[in-house]
This record gives sequence, C-alpha cells and structure tokens, in this order.
Amino acid sequence: KKVLEIGLNMSQEASNLTSALKGEKKTLGNWGEVQLERALQLAGLEENVHYRAQAHFKDEQGGRNYPDFVLNLPDEKHLIIDSKMSLVAYESAVNSEDDFERERLLKEHISALKSHINDLHKKDYSNLIGMCSPNFVLMFIAVEPAYIEALKADPALFN
Repeated sequence: KKVLEIGLNMSQEASNLTSALKGEKKTLGNWGEVQLERALQLAGLEENVHYRAQAHFKDEQGGRNYPDFVLNLPDEKHLIIDSKMSLVAYESAVNSEDDFERERLLKEHISALKSHINDLHKKDYSNLIGMCSPNFVLMFIAVEPAYIEALKADPALFN
C-alpha cells in the first residue's frame, strides 16, 4: 500500500512538473513557490518565524507589492527570494531532437532568464516601505539543470 501511495505521489509530482515546464503561468508560479518553500522548510525554517510567503508591502507611491518569499535576517533585515521563472524554452530545448533548434531554444531560455532578471530589478523590492534588504533579489530556479545549462551557454549570467 505504501509503495502504491509513493508511486501515485511521484506521478502527481511529475504531472505538476510537466504543467509547470509547459508554461501554464499560474501552475508554474505555484510549483516554483512550493519547491522553494519545501527547500526552506527542509533547511529547518518556519513560516512566519524565519520567513514570510506572499507578504505585502507598499512602495512610496502606495502601490502594493508581493515578493514571493521574504527571509527574516538578524537585526530586522530581510532577504527577498523570487520563485517564478518561465521554463518553456528550456523544456522545449530538452525535448528537441534537432541540434540547431535545441541551440535556438537554449538562447531563448537565456533571454527569458535575462528578461526575468530585468523585471525583478525594476520591481525595486529593496525600497519597499518596511523592507530592509540588500539591493538585490535571489532568483530561485526550481529546475537546477535549467540554471546549469544557461550558465554553460552564458557564464556572464552569474554576474
């Protein structure tokens, strides 16, 4: 019975990953958040003690912002982690049997990463009211090979 339960759970996880990789935006966002929250919890962190999920903050113009996760650091400082990342081009590249198409899709994946980095920069989370964080956001990419392949193709992404 336990083996069947584990198998069904793995099947559901695979289905969730497939939906996320295919770019269903809401599914992708939820899946990335779940993976990051699991990582935080496995590290021994507790919600509303060590981190907050989807906490809202106002900017100087009164607009609301919802960082995915805010880690509570010593001395009332914070670290913001974003967990939403499109992996559509990466998934297509992995499944492509054509080398030229795979290379084109990998470039598209890198472009999507750069675009997401720019979007995070524009959100200017470090200047939100009540936020005391460095002027950067950690970008969590739930599928490690997607990150590794992008870095292999464009090492400057790390900077």
